[in-house]
Amino acid sequence: MVFRFTSPTAHIESILKWLQRAMAEKYHRGQQEHGGELWTKPGAMRNLEDELLDLPVYYKTVKDQLQQMAVEGKSAADAYAFLYGEAVDHEK
Repeated sequence: MVFRFTSPTAHIESILKWLQRAMAEKYHRGQQEHGGELWTKPGAMRNLEDELLDLPVYYKTVKDQLQQMAVEGKSAADAYAFLYGEAVDHEK
């Protein structure tokens, strides 16, 4: 496998850039979907608990899906497209 990173610093910078973008997009999407001003709404702990309980369910489901695709001889591009619901962006 060949990766485009030349150092640990370049790798963590890439991760942080992705995280900042992904988190901002998710945050703003949630603000639109749930009426905004999360900091004023009650029930944040209940919502957090619900999200935490979803995490292992999604993790195990994706792990099983990926394993099945490997058994079926699917390509990495096929697996990516299935798991993300979009084609691989070869320009990234």
